[in-house]
Amino acid sequence: MELENGTEVTEFILLGFAGQHKFWHILFLVFLVIYLITLLGNIGMILLIKIDSGLHTPMYFFLQHLAFIDLCYTSAITPKMLQNFIRTEKSISFIGCFLQLVVYGSFATSDCYILAVMAVDRYVAICNPLRYPVIMSQRVCIQLLLGSYFMGFLNGSVNTSFTFSLNFCKSNVINHFFCDEPPILALACSSIDFNIMLLAIFVGFNLMFTVLVVIFSYIYILAAILKISSTSGRKKAFSTCVSHLTAVTIFYGTLSYMYLHHGTNETQEQEKAASVFYGIIIPMINPLIYSLRNQDVREALKGVRKNMEQENCTVVTEFVLLGFGSQHKFWHVLFIVFLMIYVTTLVGNIGMILLIKIDSGLHTPMYFFLQHLAFVDLCYTSAITPKMLQNFVRTEKSISFIGCFTQLLVYGAFATTDCYILAAMAVDRYVAICNPLRYPVVMSQRVCIQLLLGSYFIGFINATVNTSFTYSLKFCKSNAINHFFCDEPPILAIACSNIDFNVLLLTVFVGFNLMFTVLVVIFSYIYILAAILKISSTSGRKKAFSTCVSHLTAVTIFYGTLSYMYLHHGTNQTQEQEKAASVFYGIIIPMINPLIYSLRNQDVREALKGVRKKCF
Repeated sequence: MELENGTEVTEFILLGFAGQHKFWHILFLVFLVIYLITLLGNIGMILLIKIDSGLHTPMYFFLQHLAFIDLCYTSAITPKMLQNFIRTEKSISFIGCFLQLVVYGSFATSDCYILAVMAVDRYVAICNPLRYPVIMSQRVCIQLLLGSYFMGFLNGSVNTSFTFSLNFCKSNVINHFFCDEPPILALACSSIDFNIMLLAIFVGFNLMFTVLVVIFSYIYILAAILKISSTSGRKKAFSTCVSHLTAVTIFYGTLSYMYLHHGTNETQEQEKAASVFYGIIIPMINPLIYSLRNQDVREALKGVRKNMEQENCTVVTEFVLLGFGSQHKFWHVLFIVFLMIYVTTLVGNIGMILLIKIDSGLHTPMYFFLQHLAFVDLCYTSAITPKMLQNFVRTEKSISFIGCFTQLLVYGAFATTDCYILAAMAVDRYVAICNPLRYPVVMSQRVCIQLLLGSYFIGFINATVNTSFTYSLKFCKSNAINHFFCDEPPILAIACSNIDFNVLLLTVFVGFNLMFTVLVVIFSYIYILAAILKISSTSGRKKAFSTCVSHLTAVTIFYGTLSYMYLHHGTNQTQEQEKAASVFYGIIIPMINPLIYSLRNQDVREALKGVRKKCF
C-alpha cells in the first residue's frame, strides 16, 4: 500500500491530549477506571441477559448486542490510549492505525443503527403491543441486527480504504489520541476534497437516517404515553424516555460535532473532548441508562444475588479430595515421587530467580520474563502440591470450603498468567532474532513491565470471574471431588444447580486465553524459524533449531494438556486421564521449565560457572 500511495510513512505519532505529559498519571488512572467500569458493565449485561430467561425478548436481544458493540469500539481505542499515557514513544504502525480506524468506524456506525432499532422496538411495544410478537419476530430482529452490522462494516471499510490511499508527506503526527479520520486527513498532501465529500455523505446519511428513525419513533411513543391516565405512570414512562433521549442526544450530538464540524486549530481539543464522550464515556453509561433503571434487569440482578449468597447456595463446609485411583495402595510410592518432583521444582525455580537476580549478565528482557515465569510456576504448583502430599499420608482427605475456593483462585490466576508470560517470551525471542537492531528500543524496560502487568491482570480477571461463579452454585449431590485438587471441571460435576452458564463461561475464558496465546506463540515462531533458515552455517541452524524444538515441546505439552482438561468434556472413564493431564501442567511443567528455558542456555551455564567459582 505504501509504495502504491507514494509515501514512506510506516508509522504515525499520536499526540494525545494537550498537557498530557504533565498529568499523564491522573489521566491514566481516570481512563483506566472508566475502561474497567465499561468492561464490567457491558460484559455483566451480556452475561445477565444470557442467563436470565426473563430477558430473552427483542429489547434485550438488541441491548445485548449494543453492549457487545460498545465493548468492541471502545476497546479499539482505549487500550492504545492508556498505553501511550505511560510510554515515551507514542507511535502506532501504519497497519495498526488502519485497523484501529476500520474497527472503530465499523462498530461506532453499527451502534447508531442499533440505537435506532431499539427505538423502533420500543415504538412497536408501546404503540402496537398486540402485534408486537408478530412484528418483532426472531427473524425480523436478526435481519435488523445483521443490517446494522453490515452498514457499519460498509461505512468503516469504504472510508478507511480511501483515507489510507492518500499520500502522507506533510507529517506523520496525528493531533488526536487515536486514529480518527478528520485528523488523519489533515496530514495528507494529496487532495482530500473527495474524502471529505465521501465522509460527509456516509456520516451525514447514517446520522440523518438513524436520528430521524429515533425522533419519529419517540414522537409516537410520547403520544402514546400522554394517553396514559395515571400521573405516576406517565411520570415513570417520561423519565425512561428522558434518560434514553439524553444518551442518544449526547451520542449523536458529539458524533455530529466531530464529523460534520470543520474544526479550526482552536477547536481541536474540543473535538477530542467530543471523541471522549462518544468513544469512551457513552459505552460506560449505556449499561446504566438502558438497563440498570429497568425493572426487569433489577429483578434479574436480585435473582443472581440470591444465587450467590453463601447461606442460600450451599450447606457444604468442606470438600473431600478423592485423589488418584488406587492411591491408597501405592500412597508411599506416590508421596516419594511427588515430594522429589516438588523439591526439584522449588530448587530449580528459586535457584533460577536468585541466579538472574545476582548475575548482571542476565539482566535482559528474556531473563526478566524467565524470572517471573519461575515465580509464577512456583506459585501455582505450590497452590496444589503441598495439599496433595498431605492427603497421601492422611486418612482424612478434606479441604475447607474457603480453602478450596482459595486454591482454585490462586491456581487459576497463576496458571493463566503462565500462558501469557510464555507468549510474551515468544514475542521477545521474535524481536531479538528477527529485528535485533531495534530490540533494545522495542523491548524496553517499560514495555516489558507492561507485558508482565498485563499477564498478571488477565490471570487475576480469569480466576476471579470463573471461581466466583463456580462457588455461587449449590452443592447438594456430594462433597467428594474426584480429583487431587480443587479444579473447576470436577467441582462443577458435583453441583446440583444448572451449570450451563458456568461451562459456557469457562469455555469462553479458557478458549480465548488459549487461542490468543497459542496464536502469538505460533506466529512468533513462524517468523523465528524463517529467520533461522536464512542462517548460512549448518551448525548455527542446528543449534537454533534445537532451542526452538525444546521450547515448542514444552509449550505443546503445557497448552495441550491445558486444552484437554478444560475444553474436553470428559466421561467417568476419562477422569483419570484428566488427572494425569493435570499432573503434567500443574506439577511436571513447573519442574522442567528451568531446564528447558535456562539450563540449556549458554548464558545461564556461564552464570552458574561464575557462581561456582565464587562459592568454591
